Amino acid sequence: MSEEPVSNKNHTDRTLMQSTMVRLALAVAVIGIVLVVVGVIAFFSYRANRNKPLEVKVYPGAALVNEERLYDGFDHQQYVSTDPFEEIEAFYDRQDDMECERQYRVVEDRPGQEPLKEDVLFTRCQIDHSGLGMTQYTSVVIQPAFDDNQNPTGQIIIDVQRHWGS
Repeated sequence: MSEEPVSNKNHTDRTLMQSTMVRLALAVAVIGIVLVVVGVIAFFSYRANRNKPLEVKVYPGAALVNEERLYDGFDHQQYVSTDPFEEIEAFYDRQDDMECERQYRVVEDRPGQEPLKEDVLFTRCQIDHSGLGMTQYTSVVIQPAFDDNQNPTGQIIIDVQRHWGS
């Protein structure tokens, strides 16, 4: 009885798939494809999250006096409170990722010393999560209200502007 010769083609195919280099290349290709898919999903998730207004807490007890949506991707709310300016300012400054900066009516440079700053005009607080071509930030301006004679009314205006989208 004679044995049939083993096909050289089958032997080559089997050896090719058993090659360490081929297995490694296939593993790298699969990992690359998985990373691309995960990256695309993460990017679209990021975009979806940035395509809505960024929420900030409203000062407790502040009364809403004006609200408007000027266009898709921008809205504006205005609140009034009779609480002290410093308390309202501290409330917003304590919020996560919020950065606040006071603006003064008078700033006088003094060589070798800190500048003299008088009469707070307003404090601007901002939180910004913009990135990858997407805009998402909220700006809060806190300012004392004055009457026509520039006398303080005792009210504090809290102006909230939110921007979002591409």
